[in-house]
Amino acid sequence: MSERNLFIRGALVLAVAGMLSKIMGSVYTVFLQNIIGDQGLGLYQMAYPIYSMLLLLSTAGFPVAVSKFVAEHIAIGDYRGAKKVFRVASILLFLSGLAGFAILWGWADWFARISGDAKAVYAIRAIAPALLLVPLTASIRGYFQGWQLMEPTAVSQVAEQFIRVGTIIAASWLLLQWGYGEEWAAAGAAFGAVTGVVVSFGVLVIYVWKKRILFRHDVRMSNLVPAESNRTIIKKLLYYALPVSLGALVVPIMNSVDVITVGNLLKQTGYTQERATELFGLLSGRAFKLMMLPSTIATAIGAALMPAIAAAVAVGDQRSAFSRMELAMRMTVMIGLPASVGLFLLAKPIDIMLFKDSAGTPAIMAISLATLLSSVQLITSAILQGMGYVFAPVRNLVVGGAVKLIFNLMLVPIWGIEGAAVSTVLSFMISALLNIWDLYRKSGVTFRFRVVVWHPFWATFMMGVVVYAAQREGLAFFEDIFASDRLANAALTLFVIGVASVVYGLALFVTGSLTKEDLSSVPRVGPRLVQFFDKIGLIR
Repeated sequence: MSERNLFIRGALVLAVAGMLSKIMGSVYTVFLQNIIGDQGLGLYQMAYPIYSMLLLLSTAGFPVAVSKFVAEHIAIGDYRGAKKVFRVASILLFLSGLAGFAILWGWADWFARISGDAKAVYAIRAIAPALLLVPLTASIRGYFQGWQLMEPTAVSQVAEQFIRVGTIIAASWLLLQWGYGEEWAAAGAAFGAVTGVVVSFGVLVIYVWKKRILFRHDVRMSNLVPAESNRTIIKKLLYYALPVSLGALVVPIMNSVDVITVGNLLKQTGYTQERATELFGLLSGRAFKLMMLPSTIATAIGAALMPAIAAAVAVGDQRSAFSRMELAMRMTVMIGLPASVGLFLLAKPIDIMLFKDSAGTPAIMAISLATLLSSVQLITSAILQGMGYVFAPVRNLVVGGAVKLIFNLMLVPIWGIEGAAVSTVLSFMISALLNIWDLYRKSGVTFRFRVVVWHPFWATFMMGVVVYAAQREGLAFFEDIFASDRLANAALTLFVIGVASVVYGLALFVTGSLTKEDLSSVPRVGPRLVQFFDKIGLIR
């Protein structure tokens, strides 16, 4: 398989896995709330953010760093060096996970008290053992990604989420049935993180056995490249991983800007505490979650792109590196642009379908463009990191966070939560533009506007016309069939999305946005689709 096809295949595999995991992770909250109630859910939510923060600090940047350096060593034939990076990273990550476990377990009482409820200690201790294995799974995933093998990461990720969600629902229900209180039911739900990572680690061990040739010290794979010391490898890993971890922290910090400012600004303009909290829920629980869902695909493209760029840069193949950057940008725009337009046009029926009413529709429409911009920001960050410019994306995200704060202060008093949504769009736009400017300034890379933007724009325009017409004409039809307004809007949404997907797919072929080479890279079905569309003359 060519390097190009390997990259597209890896991105698609990770994207599908990411979407499945995201959907499962979003759905279980509804069931958990129905089982353990709001108080039990609150105890569970008190444990998870603390665990997530420690996990983020100890592992966030390491899979990226491992995949980058492994890919660089492989590109120059230094397989021994690639395996040494993996060994050193595994030891380092295990020690960081051990430290995280000790902190979370030993200080569980203190964390529970500062979270606001001492009964959260059971959930905090139940989730702590996951920190012993999660870092090791991160290292193994990073090693496979360095070889541009994304299937182990994808399969282990889906298996982990499936078992985690199953444990959350089953353990919380059983503990309540057995007469335990809500605090123990919340602990049972939190233990899902442990069972999930155990299964994920088991899946990865199977892949390690199947691909054991990649882990052996075969002398035939050695070369004359001098071996790096453990100290040098640790320094490189930390230098690269820490900025990526900081970058991962910036986005939650940006979200915290809304937490701190929106409610207080709304109260200053005359809203009651209850109404301000309700409006904030519309912004964060509806608009922001819908906006961020397609970015899962951009994250997957970025994960596949990182080792591909690093490998090309390592051997001085600038042309291949630039080609992969443009391909990633084109894929991102092809997905992000129609997602933004579709979310804008279908904001009302989607809102009613998912949340029963249309109260969040204006905020969803206002934030829809951020779907594309956040995806572009993610991809350009991955490109910069793959080229070794690890601090630039962090700086640009910090600038975006400052823009978010400034425009929140200016726009929320005027436009309410729609003002906060617009400020989110502006913050991602500034971060993305700064990333693109850094790319040009540091490497001279430019993207062909016609290929990356113009062709997908026209395909999206054709799709948008059809979506607008189908929605306008279809609502009355479905209202006649379904007595429930929610069911009518759900049927309308699913129908329009289906029609839009077909129209957009055909428009991509007509405009030349999607080529024969692109389609042939799709795992399993790609070559067959190429033959079919070639026969009817739709593909170039």
